[in-house]
Amino acid sequence: MSRLCQILTVAWSLFLTGLASAQANNEVVYAYKSGDLWKFNLADDSAAQLTQWGYTGGPILAPDGRALAYLSTSPEFISQFNTGITAQSAGAAPTNIWFMDIATEQHTLVVDQSGASINGFLRSPPAWSPDSRKLAWLELDASAADGAAAALKLYDIGANTTALLTDTVDLGSRGGGTDMPVLRWGHAGIAKLRYDRQTDDKTPLQHIDFYDPSTGALTSYDLGLGESRDNLTRDFVWVDHLGNSLVALQIQDYWEIVNPHDGTRLRLTDPPRLKNRAIAGAMQLIPASVANADGDWDIHWYATTGANLQYSSYVSPRVDNNFLPAMSPNGLEMAWHSGDGVDHWRISMTEGNRALASGISHGRTFPIPEPVSVVWSPTEWVTTGSVAGAPVLLSASVNCGLLPLLNAGQSAIVGPDRTLSVRGTATTSGELLGSLDGGTVVAINEGPVCADGYNWYSVSNDGISGWTAEGSNGDYWLLYHVACSNSPATRLTTNMTATATDDRIVNIRDGAGTENTEVVWAVAAGDEFVVTGLPQCGASGLRWYPVRIDEKLGWIAEGQGEFYWIEPVES
Repeated sequence: MSRLCQILTVAWSLFLTGLASAQANNEVVYAYKSGDLWKFNLADDSAAQLTQWGYTGGPILAPDGRALAYLSTSPEFISQFNTGITAQSAGAAPTNIWFMDIATEQHTLVVDQSGASINGFLRSPPAWSPDSRKLAWLELDASAADGAAAALKLYDIGANTTALLTDTVDLGSRGGGTDMPVLRWGHAGIAKLRYDRQTDDKTPLQHIDFYDPSTGALTSYDLGLGESRDNLTRDFVWVDHLGNSLVALQIQDYWEIVNPHDGTRLRLTDPPRLKNRAIAGAMQLIPASVANADGDWDIHWYATTGANLQYSSYVSPRVDNNFLPAMSPNGLEMAWHSGDGVDHWRISMTEGNRALASGISHGRTFPIPEPVSVVWSPTEWVTTGSVAGAPVLLSASVNCGLLPLLNAGQSAIVGPDRTLSVRGTATTSGELLGSLDGGTVVAINEGPVCADGYNWYSVSNDGISGWTAEGSNGDYWLLYHVACSNSPATRLTTNMTATATDDRIVNIRDGAGTENTEVVWAVAAGDEFVVTGLPQCGASGLRWYPVRIDEKLGWIAEGQGEFYWIEPVES
């Protein structure tokens, strides 16, 4: 495979809250490798080892990008284990907490095992405060019985002091294990999930707990876990929802948001999106839940830049810090752990590009503290703001075989040489009302609805009204339509491969139109390129598509009048 990793050197400005210049280097990625932290430079393929202990997890990036935090298995525990004084139990080992200033690469020990019993202190991965000035973690004596309360502690970096916020943290039923819950600190408090395996009446319980970072006061909401547990929250993140700091719960293949102030819950129509914290208009990453062969849910990561939607090829089991993709400071690229390497990708690539060795396997006797992650620049979660009682989900639609490209209120056109059945309901057994021939334009009234393996839309025109399917097996039958006054009916859509018609030479430009744009490439019949997004109308009434050929991105016009300049390549 040819190397597609041309590092972009777009400078980025400081965010209003003081995002760090220390992360302004677009090529520097920090990642776990074989029990230690490493700094990788993607520009020259160099790597520098930052810790030497061999039992270090992390890194966890501060919201301002200036520092890393991490856990490290305590030397005391390993020494005691080797001499037979103590034994390793299931789950995590006793750990110390550190942070590293990125500019100076100076490491500071936040808390060690001082005051611990012979079994040591178990600690959760530290969570940064939104202003990057404090770290929070849970702490528990490793010998404590199941059901024992834990301490919630805060470390003030500027003052170099540690304070006990509360020592009554309910960890729920740990089932004999010693894994600590994950804390996430948002503008409205410090949150964690709590699961009790059963109560006296055998009913499972799950709560979301919020702690006030000033007083330690607890506010808890029962998440209403059903006996079948099909509404179990798998993970959660803090999100910006219409300017409000809320928690988004990942429940099977859909998401709900929770207001920490009153417990109000709403279902999102789309998953939240991960973006670069400092940039509003760059790439956003969408986690789509897809059922796997084991009956669980995998996360398939899509990337979008407006109308341009593309599958990154990254699949993770969850959205926690171990598996969260990292994003570049310019907001155009992403990276993630992949076996013994870091995959490095941007939306113009057809697949991930292996950048540098960063193996997750460590070969150590004891557990490596979590997370085992990759970080690049500060990120945040945002929503589109859309909520609904009955969701229309990216994740559900992926399970129906196609990523839906249509929405209510748009127009669509039946692809050439197609005849689509129109039914009374969104199902293959619905009453057959008629059909739509190729080139027919319809209005999208509702949908998508996932049923019988298809994405269904309610459509209508002057002749018929009913439900029809968008496509199957990667083949779109119903295409997004924008009526450009001097263009033929569209035959293309996102992710299609196309070429020039007949013996034409067709220009690819750096914008959608001929005014104030430049030619970046030219294609002839047989030169294949990929449509990367939905079309828009440009000057002179031409319909323009965003496309990619090799590493080049640009825009190309579909045709003029009744004549096509480009055409789809038969798969």
